[in-house]
Amino acid sequence: MKKIDLHVHTKSADRERSIVFDLERLSEYVQVREIDCVAITNHNEFDLVQFEEIQSTLNILVLPGIEMDLEGSQILLIGDASNLGDFDSKCQKIQERQPNKRDSVSVEELKEIFGDLSKYLLIPHYDKNPAIKDGTLNALGPDVNAGEVASPKKFMYCIRNDDKLVPVYFSDCRIEESLTEFPIRQTYISCDELNLSTIKNCLRDKSKVALSFNDGNDIFQVFDDGQHISTGLNVILGERSTGKSHTLKRVRDAISNAKYLEQFSLVATDDQEDERRFNRFLSDKHSLFSREYLAELQQVVNDVVEIDLDADLRRVDVYLKSLKKHAKESEKHDAFSRAKLFSEEKYPDTKQTGLEDLIGSTQNLIENVEFKDTIEKHVSIQHLKALIVELMTLYATREQERLKKRWVNELVSEIKAKLQVRTAATVITDLDLYDIAMNKVRVEKFERIVEAARKPRELLRKPLQGFELVATAGEFEGAGRLKRLSRLTVAFSDAYKVYSEPYRFLQALKEIDGLAEQDLYKYFVKIDFKILNQDGYEVSGGERSEFNLLQEIQDAQNNDILLIDEPESSFDNLFLKDSVNEIIREIAKNMPVVLVTHNNTVGASIKPAYLLYTSKEMENGKVVYRIYSGFPTNKQLQSIDGKAVSTWEVTMGCLEAGVDAYNDRSRGYEDIKD
Repeated sequence: MKKIDLHVHTKSADRERSIVFDLERLSEYVQVREIDCVAITNHNEFDLVQFEEIQSTLNILVLPGIEMDLEGSQILLIGDASNLGDFDSKCQKIQERQPNKRDSVSVEELKEIFGDLSKYLLIPHYDKNPAIKDGTLNALGPDVNAGEVASPKKFMYCIRNDDKLVPVYFSDCRIEESLTEFPIRQTYISCDELNLSTIKNCLRDKSKVALSFNDGNDIFQVFDDGQHISTGLNVILGERSTGKSHTLKRVRDAISNAKYLEQFSLVATDDQEDERRFNRFLSDKHSLFSREYLAELQQVVNDVVEIDLDADLRRVDVYLKSLKKHAKESEKHDAFSRAKLFSEEKYPDTKQTGLEDLIGSTQNLIENVEFKDTIEKHVSIQHLKALIVELMTLYATREQERLKKRWVNELVSEIKAKLQVRTAATVITDLDLYDIAMNKVRVEKFERIVEAARKPRELLRKPLQGFELVATAGEFEGAGRLKRLSRLTVAFSDAYKVYSEPYRFLQALKEIDGLAEQDLYKYFVKIDFKILNQDGYEVSGGERSEFNLLQEIQDAQNNDILLIDEPESSFDNLFLKDSVNEIIREIAKNMPVVLVTHNNTVGASIKPAYLLYTSKEMENGKVVYRIYSGFPTNKQLQSIDGKAVSTWEVTMGCLEAGVDAYNDRSRGYEDIKD
């Protein structure tokens, strides 16, 4: 196994703080971390003189590289050191294309400058910001060798998913004099001889990359001193005041984007705080679900929000009066008023919303990657492509017809205006009777839809880690509920008087200052969320704390590591065994989890992948803190400095209060049983 770091910076990037490169620090980094190969990958530039100095100083393989901005992302391009002059001249062209080191090059420009990309090692930011776009990745095709990730969790995600690139985990380190702690982000590859070709071959095969030398991807280094933890579930054991929580905090500081649940943090100091935390969860879920469930109602509200039926009636009245007056004043009619275009009606403007939606839906089916196999099982892509071509042809034909009618309408309006200026006859007011009639139909449909949406019913019943999330729909009871929903100080009492008449209620809402028009749909239907316990009742105060813990743990899946400090300090054993342990085990299948405990329900029943034992020892009159670690199946746990302790004794001492106490309890339980 060889240890590589192909993302090392020795120069300042234009957008970052200035650094002064220190060759001695780079040599020390390589020696301390026992690295076999590095690549110098400065941002959008390559310094040939500096590279040759580094190459001649380090006793390992040093590869020339450059980190480029490529179509909004970043990519490492690493070459062979056999022709540095050619590599330097090509990198100079990158610098010329990016004078401010901020502009991205395109894939076409990259190929134009470097030619055959298969000669190089290409590693884009993959599961790391700014991540490469799918279109850019597809354009690069098979020339991409691997993808750089930002954490062990993301490394393991790529390893386990066949459709993901081979992951690599690098330091992205700035080498300067002020560098006090050397990074521990490197990747091991399985090869004997190191050169660009062998590295490329390894980075095409997931079985040849690893996070550790001896244990593959089961563990990774977490501390500067060489301490490792599992990529799955870790349990920290130890007597009191031996540094368990301190160790957990060190892990938090070592890995960015950590979810850290401190001891007692999920049990509020008072019921009100506990309830506030619980209600925040409900509020977030409520907002998300309401937006999704009421999305179609929002569209209906948007369709009628500008309709004013009273104004329509006034316009009809004005139109009829002008029509009557025009008919009575026959003596005033002349050649201008008798012209057909003088009273010509305009074509109605018919939009193609339905056809546009149908085209969009068909396009989604064609472009969908995730469910491609399922779609093609029922309808071929060729048939979908034929359908979309026919739909777009129909759309073009109708749109052409619509544009012709619009042009005719404009021409008619222009001629009518000139005729009306010339005649003494009364002008008939312009009015689109079809639009007036459709407004009334829209409002009637709107009212029927709102009435249907308000009917009391259960919308959702979903199991949630031993609880049930229940969502219901119904009517708002009183203006106070509307006011609480708005979070404004305005009054809703007048609007609520006409709540049973949806159209009038909408007009009343429009009169309330501070209400955004795009949010008016929220006030028509009340969506309630409740969390029920296993007996079907709303949760109690203690159950709220349990639920809060489960949600905090569940939400940790958005982080790169989950850290939990002694959950048994706040929760009972049955809840820990049946609920907490289960969800932690599931999360640990996809990310590192570190749990501090002295409780056998957690420590033993949870079946960790890796154990860490913290110890406070006296040596030569001084206190020494040590961490012993290893797999639970190991007979001994080892410390970094070579000391060992019995795994059995540690487990008995920390989880069972010692072997004697464990045996006494066992006999006592047997006596009770008998």
